[in-house]
Amino acid sequence: MHERYTRREILRLGFAGATGLALVKLTPAQSSPRSAGRVKNIIFMVSDGMSAGVPSLADEFGKLVRGKGSFWYQLLQSPDATLGFFDMAALNSLVTDSASASSAWGSGSRIFNGQINVLPDGTRLTPIAPIVKQAGKKVGLVTTTRITHATPAGFAAVQPRRDDEDDIAPQYLNVVDVLMGGGLRHFAPNRRKDGKDLIKTYQDAGYAYWNTRDQVISNARPEKVLGLFYDSHLPYTIDHIHSDALKRTVPTLAEMTRKALEILGNAPNGFLLQVEGGRVDHAAHANDAAGIMWDQLAFDDAIEVVYEFVAKRDDTLMIITSDHGNSNPGLNGMGGEYEASNKAMARLQHAKCSFEELPNKLRNAGSADEVRDILKAQLGIEINGEEANALAGALKGNLPPIWNRQHRSLQGLLGQILSNYNGYGWTGTSHTADYTWITAFGAGREVFHGLMRNTDAFYKMLALFGLSHKNPSMTPEEARKFMSRVLRIRTEDWA
Repeated sequence: MHERYTRREILRLGFAGATGLALVKLTPAQSSPRSAGRVKNIIFMVSDGMSAGVPSLADEFGKLVRGKGSFWYQLLQSPDATLGFFDMAALNSLVTDSASASSAWGSGSRIFNGQINVLPDGTRLTPIAPIVKQAGKKVGLVTTTRITHATPAGFAAVQPRRDDEDDIAPQYLNVVDVLMGGGLRHFAPNRRKDGKDLIKTYQDAGYAYWNTRDQVISNARPEKVLGLFYDSHLPYTIDHIHSDALKRTVPTLAEMTRKALEILGNAPNGFLLQVEGGRVDHAAHANDAAGIMWDQLAFDDAIEVVYEFVAKRDDTLMIITSDHGNSNPGLNGMGGEYEASNKAMARLQHAKCSFEELPNKLRNAGSADEVRDILKAQLGIEINGEEANALAGALKGNLPPIWNRQHRSLQGLLGQILSNYNGYGWTGTSHTADYTWITAFGAGREVFHGLMRNTDAFYKMLALFGLSHKNPSMTPEEARKFMSRVLRIRTEDWA
């Protein structure tokens, strides 16, 4: 069949040569500008904590472990994809956290890190979910983190402290129709501090409660779903694929996304769906190179699911982005003329567990030799004696001198040592201030072209839906003056 098409035509038809998708020619409406109010559905996809270099590395890693590159890479080559960047700064810092990042998208206002849709003076903002819900649309949140975590919460909740997830959990009731992810501990009565049974509360409101993968991959399509598949965050993909038990019981991001689209896809007035690959961020914090790559590929699988949905319609927009960089992993030049870089990266394919699980295995080590043996068995890397001694000491609380303070932890030390073998270098263990990628595809994609402020997403999405809402906002100067007044009043009170 491919002989009938040029490479450019194949890209236009849906990348069938690389992905195995059926050739579905995009309608003229999909590849031409759309007027405001003509977009029925928006799917907003977030690879949380994805530094700018991660997609290209994941593409190469995918070729190693799955025999094919990433779907996102191919989507980027399509002339029908619009490319851009978000400036993701928070109100109080060039470096944002996930709470302020998602709140900027979700409310159109920059806020302080650590808060969900609340200005420094306590003004509560109206997030996008209740706005579109009031307009008759349905709303979905799908994530590999706790469903009450910062990124999903930024679209639907209002909370002065992002960590108060017990207080976020009830805010989705009758606002979000499809909820799937982790976070059972914030809904179950035996896990909540107040003992409330939010699962029953949601069931009484008409939500189907799901807690198994079989329910997700079944033919069931209830109107509303509360899907909680783990007590906290869902397991890392690298741990998931190496555990038969997890593969049986915990759905993948792609599976949850497909089911969400099955449920929301026939909504008469359309829907807004946020899909988050949240554990890319956690792996970056841990300097876990293999962990990042596997979770990015899981996110990429969800992109393909969404594309299949969007390619068949002329009324749906998909947006793929990240909320911030994290630790900025990059493949360093290794060996003479950098000829060893590919070989170094290829070592990642032998890893069998995340850095969340690895410390538990290392704590059983009684000597440096045992540390070496465990790393070889779990990661396929054999470190030298000096490095093994440093890790053995760190396991007993005796960290060696490390001048980058962010790396003064067991995981930070692991990342530094393993970079000598897998080639992945790290700037630290925290978020970074990079602009983040945007790829938009489908109806209305043109408005996400170029460099834009994070808060623009809120107004652009509402305009595409034919809706409008203006939230209050503060400039950095206004916020600083307000906080100075608060500090002065507190100082006077203490005096």
